[in-house]
Amino acid sequence: MGNFFSNIFIKIIFFVVLVVFSSFLFYSCGEDSSPIVDPNTPTEPILQTTAIDISDGDTFSIYYKNQKWKVRVLYVDCFETSKGNRLTEQARKAGISVDSALALGLKAKEFAKKTLLNKKVELHRDYKEPNLDTYGRLLRVTYIEGKRYDSLLKVLGLAVPE
Repeated sequence: MGNFFSNIFIKIIFFVVLVVFSSFLFYSCGEDSSPIVDPNTPTEPILQTTAIDISDGDTFSIYYKNQKWKVRVLYVDCFETSKGNRLTEQARKAGISVDSALALGLKAKEFAKKTLLNKKVELHRDYKEPNLDTYGRLLRVTYIEGKRYDSLLKVLGLAVPE
């Protein structure tokens, strides 16, 4: 009889441990869990740096603490620079052809090269927005020579407000 109760007791303990561990596992993997943040991630309210590479009209790269970071310009969306589903969707939303959207995307990239590449930029963090997007890019309001870069793109018709 004693062996019977000890087996039940072991099974109960095992079950309790399993439930506690499972609860911890599900809780720690839930949507509310915070991602691990690299201590070298830029967090300054204002960062003065140089644009070292251009990805497209609204994305460029900088160096920060000897690490290359992509910056996504806030409050503007430039058309993609290659054909695909994203460009097709952007063209549909804008009410223009895919070829027109592609041409605007390529023009925006050339404008970014001319305006930003190897130039001093001032990156302002907007605390109403996340520090990084889902792709790990810094989200920043970008200034060049005291002018907001997103505004320049909009005025020239190279991007739409986001």
